Amino acid sequence: MVHGIFRTTRYGSVTFWAWVASIAVHLIVLLVFGVMKFSQSVPLKLQNAIPMASVTAVKKIINAMPVVSKPKIKRDTQSPFVKKVNHPVSAETVFETESLAAVNIDDLAETRDSRDDTLAAELVISHRIEFFGSYSDERKVCFVVDSSGSMKGVLGQVKNKLKKSIQSLQADQYFYIIFFGSDRLFESGNGRLIRASAQAKAKAYDFIDGMEAAGKTNAIVALERAVKIRDNSGFGAAVIYFLTDGFELTNKNNGIVWKITQLLNQYAAKTKINTIGFWPDRNDRTMLQAIARQSGGEFVMINEEIN
Repeated sequence: MVHGIFRTTRYGSVTFWAWVASIAVHLIVLLVFGVMKFSQSVPLKLQNAIPMASVTAVKKIINAMPVVSKPKIKRDTQSPFVKKVNHPVSAETVFETESLAAVNIDDLAETRDSRDDTLAAELVISHRIEFFGSYSDERKVCFVVDSSGSMKGVLGQVKNKLKKSIQSLQADQYFYIIFFGSDRLFESGNGRLIRASAQAKAKAYDFIDGMEAAGKTNAIVALERAVKIRDNSGFGAAVIYFLTDGFELTNKNNGIVWKITQLLNQYAAKTKINTIGFWPDRNDRTMLQAIARQSGGEFVMINEEIN
């Protein structure tokens, strides 16, 4: 019986260890499969992490228009204004019909500068005002002319010179005319500078032709009116031509130079007065010189026959 018990115990022990071994084997197998499964999943995730171009983007690339190179255009060498040169030419360059093979670039630049200087000189000359040898390049001018009785012998010649000065004005220049005599002022307008259009010039000629020499000289009143003349923007004449054969000094108009200086400071600080004297005596000449000097203008004395 003891032998049977020992046998039974031994059999149970073997069975127990058999189960333990079986479980261990299965665990090892499962562990191996688990490691293999994990090792396969890592590359898959890494593979999925690689960015891929979408189908839409690929289609856009495929369907994109091909880049076409700029076609070469054959230069027209038959035109008389085009010459073959060995360097690029800008669109603004104009060539003469002669060959450029012997032309120096510095010579071309000098020629262009010369043309520019000539054009600039022509522009200045075209706007130049001349009245009895007194010149100005200003665009806005006022003529103040003595038409008193003492001017009777020369007023006709003065009017001809004045009309020539008006005729030379360009369309973008402005003018105004004031005659003083007969104890009053005669004006070509209503106090506004007049644009030098053809129609305005024609009216000015008629106005000048209608003037007659008479009365006394009242220069200070005429100059006071001249410095107050304005254009539509409120700007006055840049230069005033003041022509007279002399002043009739009285207690009222004594100190005329000082009064004119005050008028300029008050109404036209930047206006120049170019004075023109017809056979003035010493005192009148001194005053005309002083008026011109105070305003930055010039004095012209006429003591001979007018051409």
